[in-house]
Amino acid sequence: MKQTMGAKKKNTWKTVVASATAITLCSTVFAGANNVAMAMALDKEESISTTYNVSTTFIDKAEDYVKADYEVLENKVMRSTNSSALPVDQAAEIGSQYLWDMFKVDLSGKTIYMSYFIDPDAAKAYWQGDIVETGSDISDAPPAYSFVIEAISGVRVSTSKKYEKKETTVPFDPEKLREKYKNNCDEYLELAKQFAEKHSGVKATRAEFKDISATIDGSSIDHGKPFSKSGNYSRAYEIFVQVIVTDEQGQKTEVTISTDSKTLQSINAIDTNRKNNEKYLG
Repeated sequence: MKQTMGAKKKNTWKTVVASATAITLCSTVFAGANNVAMAMALDKEESISTTYNVSTTFIDKAEDYVKADYEVLENKVMRSTNSSALPVDQAAEIGSQYLWDMFKVDLSGKTIYMSYFIDPDAAKAYWQGDIVETGSDISDAPPAYSFVIEAISGVRVSTSKKYEKKETTVPFDPEKLREKYKNNCDEYLELAKQFAEKHSGVKATRAEFKDISATIDGSSIDHGKPFSKSGNYSRAYEIFVQVIVTDEQGQKTEVTISTDSKTLQSINAIDTNRKNNEKYLG
């Protein structure tokens, strides 16, 4: 999820971008990713009670999951009017369970900011949840974690975490790095299969290198010069490898892995019903 800072006026207008891979910082360039953009005008958020029963929706809840004391805020513009869709509080709880499954996130004292939207390419509706500190505005900073689920079934589409800004940077030459990891990514292919199997419960049959991406130090970019295919045109805090995993049911999933920690950064399901399959949600 990519987020731009909105101007704070009496009637505040903000823009939120749904990224194909994960959350990016305001000063970050996420190389190799295609984005699905959605603009929204936000008015006043509404606090929602989180006492309800999710027994009607199937979710493989982790045995160690315990519901946290979090708050739910609903986007007043991008809100559901579909009676078949999951209620916003129920959708938030399903998303919180997915985040625990992937990242062991404790949402105590946090706010889940919920937005409802429809993808016309796939003719599906979705709930998107962004995790922010309670008391913070959605435009104050990128969300710490994000998820997207199908609005009616509750099926996970995407879960991701914010890129951690590190103290040091490394030269970032996308062409050289792409070639490097494309030819030396057996470890990442195996990790991607393991992550996909663990969080989907379906056996992975194939893994393919897709691309590299990075958390870029925005101050290192020379905006007066075009990006060069040779040489270091910027510096990165962290480099990621993106892998496409296909499971035994034919579902394709993009898995993004940190090259620093070898940990999972995001998982995004690819919907083959989309007109442009590169612009899958997540």
